[in-house]
Amino acid sequence: MLINKLYQKIQEILSPYYCYNCKKFLDYGYLCEDCLEKIGFRLEIYCLKCKRRKPFNEKITSTCCSTLIKSLITFSDYTENKIIADLIKIGKIQGYKKVFEFFGYLISKEIKKLGNVNFDILKNFKIAYIPLTKKVERGRGFNQAKILAEVISKEIGLEIFNGLIKIKDTKLQTELDYEDRFKNIESAFECKESSPKNLILIDDVTTTGATLFEAAKKLKEKGAKNIIALTISK
Repeated sequence: MLINKLYQKIQEILSPYYCYNCKKFLDYGYLCEDCLEKIGFRLEIYCLKCKRRKPFNEKITSTCCSTLIKSLITFSDYTENKIIADLIKIGKIQGYKKVFEFFGYLISKEIKKLGNVNFDILKNFKIAYIPLTKKVERGRGFNQAKILAEVISKEIGLEIFNGLIKIKDTKLQTELDYEDRFKNIESAFECKESSPKNLILIDDVTTTGATLFEAAKKLKEKGAKNIIALTISK
């Protein structure tokens, strides 16, 4: 809505960049290099289903437990890394979309550090993101997953696929237990056009993987073959 967009513009003008952890003023971003090193923001690869951490020399498209989503790329633990979790909450609840632009920049830097094999594999991928319903996106003023996708697309040079849409409002996943999260998100997405074969599917946080798996199902139905999930936190 217009009021939300105006509020976000005022925030951008009046809010200087500073490190959320040590409070040092910065030219750009919300965490300084020293604090990033201390809190641990680094690329890790997992099987989204069994949570096994994959070594960097294992192909990112190799199947562990799930043929639906081959791997999860993530950078922090949501429950253990309070600083990262707080920044994500501030970004979503208080409407600081630039927080997600900053995370998109950090993620892009980390992806470029991948081993030659996996980085070369990802060059053949396009980027998709978990969509919001039009009602929710208007209310928030932005879609944080889309912002991440746009920054990563620009920094790494991968094209964005906009064919995935959300067709029904759902309850907040954080308010539900494990089984109800899968029921809540069931049939919430549609893919309105043919999907690229190779996709990086982006969201801000994953816990059970319910949202990512449900979206991946729809992408698979439309032709996706290799889907890699990517989140800030797990």
